[in-house]
Amino acid sequence: MYSFIFVSIALHLVSFLCIVLLFLKQKDSEVREEVASSMETYIEQIENENDRLITQVKSYIEKRESQLDDRLRVLELSGESVQEVEPKNPIIVPHPSAKNERNQQAIQLHQQGFAVHDIARILNCGIGEIELIVNMHGRSEQR
Repeated sequence: MYSFIFVSIALHLVSFLCIVLLFLKQKDSEVREEVASSMETYIEQIENENDRLITQVKSYIEKRESQLDDRLRVLELSGESVQEVEPKNPIIVPHPSAKNERNQQAIQLHQQGFAVHDIARILNCGIGEIELIVNMHGRSEQR
C-alpha cells in the first residue's frame, strides 16, 4: 500500500513538473512573439523616418539648386562673370604644406595680402616663424 502511495506521489510530482515546464515554454514563446512584433514595429518606424529624411534632403537639395540657378541667371543678365563674384563665405581648403591650424591661418592671411609682421601679431607668434611658414608654402607651390 505504501508503495502505491509512493508511486502515486512520484507520478503526481512528475506531472506537476511537466505542467510547469510546459507553462514556462508557452510563456517564452509568447515573449518571443511579443519581442518579434515590437521589433517589426520599430523597424517600420525607422523605415518611415528614413523615408521622411530622404524626402527632406531631396527637397533641400532641389531648393538649393534652384537658388543657385536663379543666382547664375541674375549674374549672366547683369553681365558679370562667375569668377568675378567673390563668395560671402569662401571655402577654405587646407594647403598640403600647412600641417596645423596656425600654419593654415598664416598662409590664408598671407594670400589675403597681410604683411608678415601683421600676421605674426594677429597669430601671436614670432615674425621668423611666419616667414618660415610663408617661404615653405611658396616653395611647395613652385613644385
